[in-house]
Amino acid sequence: MYKYLVFILLISSSLVIGQEDQDPFDLSSIMDKLNENGVPTVESVDLLETKSWQLYLNKDWENAAEALHLYAMNANLLANLIKSGLDPYYGASYDDRKEFPYSKLKPLVKYETNTNAYIRSRNEAFVMEADCYLNMGDLKKAAALYRKALDHINIDNEILWDRARIGLYSIIGVNDE
Repeated sequence: MYKYLVFILLISSSLVIGQEDQDPFDLSSIMDKLNENGVPTVESVDLLETKSWQLYLNKDWENAAEALHLYAMNANLLANLIKSGLDPYYGASYDDRKEFPYSKLKPLVKYETNTNAYIRSRNEAFVMEADCYLNMGDLKKAAALYRKALDHINIDNEILWDRARIGLYSIIGVNDE
């Protein structure tokens, strides 16, 4: 029995050690993303969206795929940056969130809405980028992008879900009837 308790304590302590908080001064992952794409702004992301849509609608598949990828990355980063302004609320305990006054929470709702809108746009860009590769005949890249999109599409976005599912099924030969 003693050996069993020691074993459980060792396992428990190793789990706690493995779950230590990250260094609060380590900015490397954030800086890597910002160095790769720059600091996205609402204006810059809107311009990328307009450019990528124009290329897509003009069936300039190669340039559209590249523009959609850049747009998706920047929309995702912008969504994460907006959401980070809400992290103190979401990181709070259930009781603290419950006690937080609605009058202070209400003005923050628009930021959550913005975050969700950029995430939905990112997901649509995944599907559009997959469409581009499908039209260029790169079935591997198209299948991977449809699969990635399906990982992130919410159940309530049935139109985008159907587009990604049908696109993927068309590549793998599954009859969608």
